[in-house]
Amino acid sequence: MKGHKNFDFVDVSLKSDTRLFIDPCLIECAKDTWSLKATNVMSTFFECLFQAFQADDPRAVHILLAHAGEQNATRLGFGNGENGKGKTAEGLFESLRELSRLSREIPTIGKVQDIPVLVKGVAEDCMSDLLTNILYEQLNAFTAQQMAKWKYSAQGEKMFWTFDANNREWIQVVRPTWFLNGKEILLVPKWIVRKNFLFKAHQYLNVVIIERIRDDNGWQDLKKIDVWNNFPRTGKHWEYEKVIEYTKEHPDALLEYHRRIQKYYGRANGIMTDDALDKVVYV
Repeated sequence: MKGHKNFDFVDVSLKSDTRLFIDPCLIECAKDTWSLKATNVMSTFFECLFQAFQADDPRAVHILLAHAGEQNATRLGFGNGENGKGKTAEGLFESLRELSRLSREIPTIGKVQDIPVLVKGVAEDCMSDLLTNILYEQLNAFTAQQMAKWKYSAQGEKMFWTFDANNREWIQVVRPTWFLNGKEILLVPKWIVRKNFLFKAHQYLNVVIIERIRDDNGWQDLKKIDVWNNFPRTGKHWEYEKVIEYTKEHPDALLEYHRRIQKYYGRANGIMTDDALDKVVYV
């Protein structure tokens, strides 16, 4: 049987990685029981992470990122299912080091979406791997539910690390697990994946900051594209520099962006249709 209309999960290839990524906004937007539980775990983890950065506590940050390495069981992301390009825990710590300063200078930072928006080099593949590890137990439970539906028995058990929202720490659990040729299979709900995140520095700058600059300067007679075209650009990463500079001076702009993100996902048909998933997976 083929076609996502028949499944609740992403029907990935087991031979190579599929270029789809777990999107935190889609998890937050969904109202099913699984997504509500996943949102609680995800939100709690990033609350702890930002608190550790704000406290300038590298030891606490290291502990929180200790189990954030490459995750191939979902067969999502870049690579061949064996050795994708996800970061190690230490590599992720180095990539996020800037958050120690930013989280103290911008008090409104606090959502997982803020990381790709404000930190260059941390995008879909890296965030999807991190979310997979954080939500390992929830994804394992979803896999168990789907396998029971399709009457596939577990081939054994596995001990793995997952984040526990109640205790606000990583814990080890042992759960029934499904394997193919000795390699774990972890199914992912089809409503939480996208080819790319809609939130990014470019969108925040173009939609929120440019609009506010236009209005604050009384340039209502100008189109946003005119303000954008005349925006000064210096250096390769000028968009990140501009959004950081502006948000330091206007922290409420980030809160406005948080509110708008939900609308963007609704207007842009954030959840991929079955046909769209088919085109990505069955190429």
